[in-house]
Amino acid sequence: MPTNVIVAIPTPLRSYVGGRAEVALAVAQAAPTLGDALEALDAAYPGIRFRMVDEAGRVRPHIQIFVNSMIERNPGALLPAGARIMLVGALSGG
Repeated sequence: MPTNVIVAIPTPLRSYVGGRAEVALAVAQAAPTLGDALEALDAAYPGIRFRMVDEAGRVRPHIQIFVNSMIERNPGALLPAGARIMLVGALSGG
């Protein structure tokens, strides 16, 4: 049975998801991980995953990912049912 998750999309990545602030996904795995959710996001919205995860599967340094308000950087972390994922890009300036 798929697990449903909500993903909040930061403004710089909204062009990948038709301008939406959040999207709902059904992650097919029985015990889904954060990586599974990011792959499902990329399957629905091609190209977005590469903006968050590098070639080795690690979360990029300038991206923070929150799962139910807790920072999570491990793509192998299990997602609870009904997880809410928030993607945040780092700000810089001087």
